[in-house]
Amino acid sequence: MVDLRTDPNALSMPPKITAAQVKGFALAAGRAVLYGGIGKMNGLARSNLRDVPRI
Repeated sequence: MVDLRTDPNALSMPPKITAAQVKGFALAAGRAVLYGGIGKMNGLARSNLRDVPRI
């Protein structure tokens, strides 16, 4: 048995990002803020920014 813990807010990043993907993400983020409140978007950002390497 393997116990795996994952973050449901973590985004997977493709090797290359297209303009359509950026537009889709911006629309989804805007809807998350409008309908779920800023707290939902804040949680999403926090869970993904921790994986960004620090320079």
